[in-house]
Amino acid sequence: MLRRRRQSRRPKTTRPVAQIAREEYEGARPVVKDGPVISRRSVVILAAWMLVAMLLAGQAWFAAQVRGESLAWARASAIWLVWAAVWAALTPIALRLEARFPLRRPRLLGALALHGVASAICALVNLAIFALAAPVIGATQVEPTWLGAFSRLLGTTLLLNLPVYWLIVAAAHGERLVRSAREKDRRQLRLEAQLADARLQALRLQLQPHFLFNALNTISVLMHEDVDSADRILLQLSALLRRSLDSTEAHEVTLGEEIGFLKSYLAIEQVRFGGRLSYRILVPDAVLQARVPNLILQPLVENALRHGLATRAGPGRVEIRAERQGDSLLLCVADDGRGLPPATTERVGLANTRARLRLLYADRQRLNVRNSADGGVIAEIELPWRTAP
Repeated sequence: MLRRRRQSRRPKTTRPVAQIAREEYEGARPVVKDGPVISRRSVVILAAWMLVAMLLAGQAWFAAQVRGESLAWARASAIWLVWAAVWAALTPIALRLEARFPLRRPRLLGALALHGVASAICALVNLAIFALAAPVIGATQVEPTWLGAFSRLLGTTLLLNLPVYWLIVAAAHGERLVRSAREKDRRQLRLEAQLADARLQALRLQLQPHFLFNALNTISVLMHEDVDSADRILLQLSALLRRSLDSTEAHEVTLGEEIGFLKSYLAIEQVRFGGRLSYRILVPDAVLQARVPNLILQPLVENALRHGLATRAGPGRVEIRAERQGDSLLLCVADDGRGLPPATTERVGLANTRARLRLLYADRQRLNVRNSADGGVIAEIELPWRTAP
């Protein structure tokens, strides 16, 4: 049952490499969306070309005033609005061509040739339609026939219209590069989050066998001394492991849940140490909803038991405290033992705890284990205060 439960949860945290590669490929391609997005894009294109038309009309009107020529604002606006409207209609075609034939290797030369032909065709279409509308809008130097007007425009403005297509393609190319860069950054962040999640899961799975080994070792000793106590510890261990498995994918739990787990753990240790172990938990109700890393206090308490009781024959005391200090939560585990010996090497529990804190909170956390001036060891953890998951 346990194996089946773990296997059913595994797909939530991992994705096939093929899927990631497919997303990377699709992220570099232009995104074609349907529905309201197309309408919004059309409005943006039309508004941009209207703005260009107004700027060019203003420039033409101002230049005419400087030269002392008579040019009405309405006439200048009509001329440039017609020109811009044709290019606004041609812009979606240019964008689709750029999306279908992007300017990138290995088909860069072919794309350049195709866009060169497309730019000439679009410029010719623009001039043809403008020549048709020229008599209506009162364009200057209008020939009596459409062919005459088109020929005149072809000789005077073709080279001015060709770069317009390339400006559209360049803008689309730049927008696609920006979008691809942003998508790449998002994928990188997702991959980093998945890697951190995998590391945290590995660290938590490292803690569970470590704790389980200690508990089973205690049961093994008691089986030869006190069978009833061993049976009682086995039942408590079963409940403890069930609670641990229920929250196996949660990196953070409430402080209240963590304290509940710790009480079950201390109940097992009390049977192990008999009357030698006493403990006190000083955690106000106001901080019980704070978010803390799952299984964050158990390694500290285990360290306190190792240095506070295991090395001496007399009784020992462990105290667990929690309090809020501004935007931080302070957790403290203290014992009254002999203290840490010089040049002590951190074992699995503390090294694991330090690594998990670094992964979860980066530089917004602090773990300090030191000898107390009154004897014993004090382990302090400072975390960012959070109550929302």
